[in-house]
Amino acid sequence: MELRLPFVPLESLVNENQLRIADSFHADDFKYSTSVRGKRLEWLCLSRRLLWMACGHEYIEPECLDWIDRMPPGAVLYDIGASNGIFSMYAAACGLRVIAIEPDPMNYFLLSYNNYLNHRSSGTTLAGCYNLAISDRTAIGSIHMKQMELGGHEKILDKTEDVFGRAFSPEYSHPVLKYTLDDLSEISGLPPPKYLKIDVDGSEFEALSGGTICLGNAKSVFIELTDDAISSFAVSLFENHGFILQSKHQVQNYTGLFNCVFEKPDDPA
Repeated sequence: MELRLPFVPLESLVNENQLRIADSFHADDFKYSTSVRGKRLEWLCLSRRLLWMACGHEYIEPECLDWIDRMPPGAVLYDIGASNGIFSMYAAACGLRVIAIEPDPMNYFLLSYNNYLNHRSSGTTLAGCYNLAISDRTAIGSIHMKQMELGGHEKILDKTEDVFGRAFSPEYSHPVLKYTLDDLSEISGLPPPKYLKIDVDGSEFEALSGGTICLGNAKSVFIELTDDAISSFAVSLFENHGFILQSKHQVQNYTGLFNCVFEKPDDPA
């Protein structure tokens, strides 16, 4: 015998005060517009941190903006560890075809919503944004969040230690699909990257290990590395693919962490 529950109008389950609170929230009230190097961009700012990021966009990592500015329009850029899209959206506004990848579900929500805001206001749109991680094998992993914070960092794949190797107890861990860089491009049919931006809080070796084909085809890589990572694997790995270390900039507020640009020399022919 089938048990049928009585019909309950959902609107009867909440009171007028609850409705007023729910009706008072409008995402556009938290929208913030900025101008970065002549590009008009819009951001969902639901916290002080996100507002600081929007207002300080041009000052956080200006060397990354400089790197993006040198790319030819239409070039394919993969932003691996895109966070809320702070650099992805700027690159899209510069006319690049941007594939943005962010494993943290909270930051992915921001990335997707910021893509919507900019598409709505100016037509600036990412070529794709995906809630997944890049690693050395295609499988299911875990993203470990040192702190549950919108726009925050230290959300690390498959290990509970920060970029400097210091152990931490995650406030929350979340399962995530992970792909190798080569599988993502080959299996999904996405265009291969000419440029790679990699900011993965200590999982750089794993991300690069699964990208032999992509690194062979890429022209330039912007990557955040510790001094130890630079000396232990990064320089030799990149040199094996024909890259040279073009520049190295101290990351703001993180002693011993550097934004590095590896590039292939121009073909003299």
